[in-house]
Amino acid sequence: MILIKNGHVVDPQNNLNDKFDILIEKGEIKKIEKNIQPFPGCEVIDAEGKIITPSFTDIHVHFRDPGQIYKEDIESGSKAAVAGGYTTVVCMPNTIPAIDDVPIVRYIIEKGEEVGLCRVLPSAAITKGRKGKELTEMALLKDAGAVYFTDDGAPVMDSFIMRKAMEYAGSLGTFVADHCEDLNLSQNGVAHEGELAATLGLPPLPPEAEDTMVARDCILSIQTGMPVHICHISSKLSVEIVAWAKAMGAKVTAEVTPHHLYLTDEEFLDFSCIAKVSPPLRSHEDIEATRWALASGIIDFVATDHAPHAHYEKMQDLQACPPGMLGLQFALPIVLELVKKDYFDLNRMVEVMSIEPAKKIGLKPPQIKEGEIAELTIFDPFETWEVNEETILSKSKNTPLLGRKLTGKVKYTFFKGKIVYRD
Repeated sequence: MILIKNGHVVDPQNNLNDKFDILIEKGEIKKIEKNIQPFPGCEVIDAEGKIITPSFTDIHVHFRDPGQIYKEDIESGSKAAVAGGYTTVVCMPNTIPAIDDVPIVRYIIEKGEEVGLCRVLPSAAITKGRKGKELTEMALLKDAGAVYFTDDGAPVMDSFIMRKAMEYAGSLGTFVADHCEDLNLSQNGVAHEGELAATLGLPPLPPEAEDTMVARDCILSIQTGMPVHICHISSKLSVEIVAWAKAMGAKVTAEVTPHHLYLTDEEFLDFSCIAKVSPPLRSHEDIEATRWALASGIIDFVATDHAPHAHYEKMQDLQACPPGMLGLQFALPIVLELVKKDYFDLNRMVEVMSIEPAKKIGLKPPQIKEGEIAELTIFDPFETWEVNEETILSKSKNTPLLGRKLTGKVKYTFFKGKIVYRD
């Protein structure tokens, strides 16, 4: 039996935004009341000054398993997830081999259950081998447990294939998610095309490489009536295109990463490969656009695109090093900063971190409600902590935030009624 005392509980699903005690017995929330008295033998967690919310869901992570477990594996990725307050994550299919066959889908699910820290679910590839040529057997993959379909890490360049994928996935009651990048436009670009890339002589990556593919996918969604999800949206124009498509009735949703809400292309000032990500870090104007779009609902939720790489891989030259950076442990403090800057309130924070991403993949979102299994996150909104190799629980350490201080720290994460992370 666990009694959480004096915490500020925020759950817009149940109109909770006040100080309450929470009693958990055999994993179930038994009481949510003011001033619950402790029972003999009951563990008491003093949450004074802390915020308690439903635990978080991330529908876009790279756990590199199978094939590249020197970067991350399902166990280390799960540890990073629960340290960030997440109890459900969806793995991307750009593994080796790609998640395009039933046994690999089952492997991800079973390995996640074996680790047992959080709910680890697979997405599956849209095309066989993620080569963009031939659709996978989506019905079989969905029946095996794949929650949606994406070739993430690579765009589906062929518009005919993309249309067929939308129709196939939509007919199964699921959706496709696209890494929106026109490779004919991005070429070998590294940094956001703009003043900084020109000044530093960095190979430019024009924003229209993203914008044109976002527009294509939105038009296909309008014409087919089928859903499409835009991964890691980052440009001002892409945000405006999604807003237009939604106004036209398209079944389009979009996610934004913590780094595209927080870091600009100025991270390249020291020519560091750590700043290389796809899509690239953009301008202050783009960041401001994504922040307000997240606040207004044009962007539906946050997804980290947690992308671990080995140190030696990120120490290569800018052209050779792989794009990507960590995200699971940094999402909360970054989104919380937007609350503190009045972009939106704590209710909206819970929506974009927990409720909306869970709904998108067909899960019942966690709730802080009597009779529900406890899946919740307790965090200190004012605790400052340093990002360093000790505090990062991922196998990899590739983040521009190394050595910096963030404010907002997860103290406890509950999954299926049990404490799976304790700071």
